Amino acid sequence: MAKMKFLMCTDGEEHAEAAIRFGGRLAKEMNADASVLHVRRPISSSERVQLTTTRKKLTSWDLDIPGIDYLTRAREILDEVGLTPSSKETHSRAFEGGVQGATELHLVGAGGENVRLRLREGDPVEQILEEAEVGGYDLIILGSHGRRGLAGYFVGSTALRVADLATCSVLIAKNIRRDHNFLLCTDGSDLSEQAEISGAEMARVLGAKVTILSVAEEESRRDEALQSARRAEMILAQMGIEAKVKVRVGHPSEEIAAEAKDHDIVVMGASGSSAVRKFFLGSVPLKVMEYGECPVLIVREKRGKIPLQAG
Repeated sequence: MAKMKFLMCTDGEEHAEAAIRFGGRLAKEMNADASVLHVRRPISSSERVQLTTTRKKLTSWDLDIPGIDYLTRAREILDEVGLTPSSKETHSRAFEGGVQGATELHLVGAGGENVRLRLREGDPVEQILEEAEVGGYDLIILGSHGRRGLAGYFVGSTALRVADLATCSVLIAKNIRRDHNFLLCTDGSDLSEQAEISGAEMARVLGAKVTILSVAEEESRRDEALQSARRAEMILAQMGIEAKVKVRVGHPSEEIAAEAKDHDIVVMGASGSSAVRKFFLGSVPLKVMEYGECPVLIVREKRGKIPLQAG
């Protein structure tokens, strides 16, 4: 079975560093290849000339290129969680330009994983999606400041657009806690089943407790919701995972967000429509991302590239 590939994104902020720390631990436990990406603003022609001259002189880790300091910090975090072995030899290696459209430092993880620090230039959403496509990643991990409501929505539009348009699963990591109590949400669909399996596998390597939640929008559908939860319980039991089952009645996004207060990570299947549009029309994954207070893993099957949508 091929190794999973994680893409962690950083803008140098504290919430991004927390996401890298969590992603690094997860990659180590799952023996996954991991990359950290920073997307810097486009630079002027004069800056580009200086950058080209500087790149020709790269002989050490101490680089004076915009954005490299964020990746340097990311490398330190990966060292701290034990994903990459600290050594003078790896610190002496230089970034290499023109590697699949990025500037890259390629390392070998403590367990033989491929670990890459990558620098791109341009629009963050476009570059993250391009990186995910070129690299064939299974999971994108993005930090979030945790703000709630419409102000948080517009500030966090990069994370929302990536979650909407990515061709793989996305973990929006905010308010990360050390405990790992997973809330697996199901509605009985095939997509929910994939989310259950992916979330359960992650919970297993982290030694997490698991609760399965199914929400009935009306009391008359409670039995149907319970059947969906029991089916998910059987799937997890076949994987050797014991889980609690809960059923709530009400609006799905509100009930999931309320239940999530007692858990550390919410796992959901991706919506089939544009999440940015559906946010205003009641998208369950997007509303849980926005109003929930813990990380949200949106699971989807890797699919062909989707053109970026304006707005």
